[in-house]
Amino acid sequence: MFFDKRIIKLDVDARDSTEIITKMAKALKERDVIKDSYLEHVLKRETDFPTGLELEEGFGVAIPHTDSAYVNTSQIALATLKKPVLFKSMVNKSVNVKVNIVFMIAMSKPHEQAQLLSNLMNFCQNKTAIKALMSASDIDQADRILKKYGLN
Repeated sequence: MFFDKRIIKLDVDARDSTEIITKMAKALKERDVIKDSYLEHVLKRETDFPTGLELEEGFGVAIPHTDSAYVNTSQIALATLKKPVLFKSMVNKSVNVKVNIVFMIAMSKPHEQAQLLSNLMNFCQNKTAIKALMSASDIDQADRILKKYGLN
C-alpha cells in the first residue's frame, strides 16, 4: 500500500502529540514525501479536528493528516510509542486519548484518503493486529504485520 520501511519508527520517545507529529513529518520530509507547509497544516488540523481514537484494552491510535495540497507523493508514516502520549479524541475533543500508535497519512490524491482511512479503521479494530504491531521488535517484523493484515 503506502508504507515505506524507512518511515516506520518503533519504540519512539515523545513528550506529547506535537513532538511525535513533528518527528514523523521530519521523516516524511527527509524522503521528499511532503511539502514544507505540511507540518503546520497537520498541527492546525489536529487542533480543529483531532484524530485520537481509543481502542479496547487501553490502546489508542492517532491518524493525523492534512489535505493533499501539502503532499508530493502518497505515503504513510508509522510510529509505535515507548510511552503513550495524549491526543484529543476524534469523537469528543474535550476527551484525551492515550495513544500508543500513530499512523500519519500523507496522500497526494484526495480520493486515496477515504479508502485508506477505512482500511486503517478496520486494522485498528483488530485487537490481535494492534497487539502484534505494538510488540514488533524490528521494522521488518512491523512490515510483515502490516502486510499480513492487508495494510502494505
